[in-house]
Amino acid sequence: MSEWPVAVRFGGLGGQGLVTLGAVLAASGAKTGFQVAASQSYGSRARGGATRSDVILSREEIEFPHVIHPDVLVVLAQEAYDLYEGSVSAGVILADAFFVKPRQREGVRQYLVEGTRNAVEKVGSKVAANFVMFGALSSYTGLVNEQEVKKAVDELVRERFREVNLSAYRLGLELGRELTGKEGPWR
Repeated sequence: MSEWPVAVRFGGLGGQGLVTLGAVLAASGAKTGFQVAASQSYGSRARGGATRSDVILSREEIEFPHVIHPDVLVVLAQEAYDLYEGSVSAGVILADAFFVKPRQREGVRQYLVEGTRNAVEKVGSKVAANFVMFGALSSYTGLVNEQEVKKAVDELVRERFREVNLSAYRLGLELGRELTGKEGPWR
């Protein structure tokens, strides 16, 4: 697998804030200097059905703006895991341990991240689990930094949700750092 571009897929259920995560990753990636492509796909139901948000970050022009085989899948629900894990052919899956029970996969590193549990216990909001998972992605991969993410959150997230999401993001940064020592660099 070449180093660039990097394709990230956020998978979960409608209402878990995956479109917001994709937008924040795309905006913070652009602020970092990457070329960016982003898209979303919803299931047949707006809330509760499987949904995804895809982002491609590249140091060069992006020739094909769609994610087929993500390098990283961040998944927050079992239904989405079941639907999208097969698209990861050689990469990493970060799964919310509260909702996802991963299957053994050859050639794919899978990590359970206590996103929902930490969001509830330490941030006080189950809804903030998406930003805990995003923080884990950020520190595990090093794709974007906290300053650019904060700028993107300030631009894209409603004011009343900013601080809780940034607190959840910072908590996720700590969880992601714990992952980096398990098997060396993510790529």
